[in-house]
Amino acid sequence: MITGMTIGAGILGLPYVVAQIGLIPGLICIFFLGLAMLCLNLMIGEVAVRTKENLQLPGFAGKYLGPWAKRVLSVTITLSGFGALLAYIIGEGQVLGSLFGGNPLWWSIFFWSLGSLLIWRGLQTIKKVEKILSLAVIAIIVGLSLYFFPWINKVNFYYVDLTKILLPYGVILFALHAAPAVAEAHALLPGSQRRFKKALIIGTVIPIFVYLLFVLAVVGVGGLITTEVATIGLGEIFGRGVLVASNLFAALAMGTAFMGLGMALKQTLIWDHKLPKWVADYFVIAIPLLLFLIGFRSFITVLNAVGGVFIGIEAIFMVLIFWQARKKGEVDAHRYGSRHFWLLVLPVFAVFTFATVFSIVNLLVK
Repeated sequence: MITGMTIGAGILGLPYVVAQIGLIPGLICIFFLGLAMLCLNLMIGEVAVRTKENLQLPGFAGKYLGPWAKRVLSVTITLSGFGALLAYIIGEGQVLGSLFGGNPLWWSIFFWSLGSLLIWRGLQTIKKVEKILSLAVIAIIVGLSLYFFPWINKVNFYYVDLTKILLPYGVILFALHAAPAVAEAHALLPGSQRRFKKALIIGTVIPIFVYLLFVLAVVGVGGLITTEVATIGLGEIFGRGVLVASNLFAALAMGTAFMGLGMALKQTLIWDHKLPKWVADYFVIAIPLLLFLIGFRSFITVLNAVGGVFIGIEAIFMVLIFWQARKKGEVDAHRYGSRHFWLLVLPVFAVFTFATVFSIVNLLVK
């Protein structure tokens, strides 16, 4: 579940932003931001372990920081969730349009219809679907990356533009984000703290290495001609076979992420805000489509805004929640164990505070 929710639309934007700053510095950014995201997920996992009832992130904020924090984080996560679902609808339309032909707008609506049906069906259905699709996605990504390796151009390793070094932050953080899936995973595996922690670590680390491999292969081949949606450009370079395989993985990846995030947002409305299921279904299903139809259709812009601003604010709040949960938690978490508290807190707080401030300034300047 954690891996499936992580590997989504973000992976398609990673090669483009990495190509802008250079392959080597881009890979370094993915690795270190990946470690920061692992720290964040471990913190969220411990908060979930220390809490008796099933809650999502706004519920944790209300429980450990107070009603004001719940309100702020509710707005942040709701906007972040709708923005991410919108990104999946945009990207899926472009990918399916490239794969099968036709107007991307209608393919986006088709994808939204199918994904919304699965969100409506519920968590157990999505858990089974995501397990199969996630394995398929990882297999296709690894296979394609290894296929591209012989065509990597060494010249692409030498290009560096450090004036754009901050450009990838929002997209990379978006691509690595799976915080809502952590609370859901704990709800499915509540009885064993050690198994939960192990699953959390593996589920977070797998996408980091998949991203490094994929970006190395794609930017190594394409360099600065890498397109915003990476798989579309690959098809133009390598022909129909690669176009089909790469866009198939893109469609599956965004499908799993759309279902996982949609379900997490739905659970937030039900668990934390006590809304009836049909009301939660309506909001999660209808609002992203409405945003898409009124004209929000820039893929990279949406990834940057969600990743740099909303996810950054969410992470800063989780540091404060984690700190309070260690004092006020209802369940002993000694088997989960985060002994080196500051080794988790410091990198998360530093990275996400910087990313948030930069992203807000960047959006205001634009």
